[in-house]
Amino acid sequence: MVILILTIGCRSSKYDVSHGVFLEPISEELENEIIVIDLKKSKGVIFPKEYKSTIIKNGLENRFTPTENEVRQAEIEINKQYLESDKRFANYQSFVNLENDEWSIEDRQKRYRSYIKSSKKESVKSTNFYRQYIGFIENGQKKLLIQFLDFSNDPYGLKNQLTNSFISGWHGWFESNVRLKEYDFETKRLNCFGWSEL
Repeated sequence: MVILILTIGCRSSKYDVSHGVFLEPISEELENEIIVIDLKKSKGVIFPKEYKSTIIKNGLENRFTPTENEVRQAEIEINKQYLESDKRFANYQSFVNLENDEWSIEDRQKRYRSYIKSSKKESVKSTNFYRQYIGFIENGQKKLLIQFLDFSNDPYGLKNQLTNSFISGWHGWFESNVRLKEYDFETKRLNCFGWSEL
């Protein structure tokens, strides 16, 4: 397995923070197991359960390969619920999570409004986002990890890697153009990844 890491040092800030992209290409034996589906304005890639990646390892050990039909049925709800999942997350981060207990109610409301404003813009664009899907089972329930990738600005040429590797990264482009969400096949609910209780 070849691992490609693109790293850029950011020295213009107070801290020396690196950011970049991490790729772990699918093995030759599994290349024919990848399922590519056409969506309205983009493409989706279903990764087989046998695909190994250190990035998707933690918490996703119990895997399954979603069928094209399962993904297409999920996509109906995913498109309907994209903004709602962000609203629940924004509410939690602004009003329920008390890590920043020194924040006033006005500060929390301002944060919530700011988050929702950007989420609405993103939600409108989300039908153009490419997707990568990983099936996993958590507490006996089948779930779908969906990685949304906005390739309208693609400085690393990552669109070419869509069917070769589950694209991961940190800061910079990745932080601005990639979203992780999860869909629960039983409850038919879309959540921000790792926040199934919201």
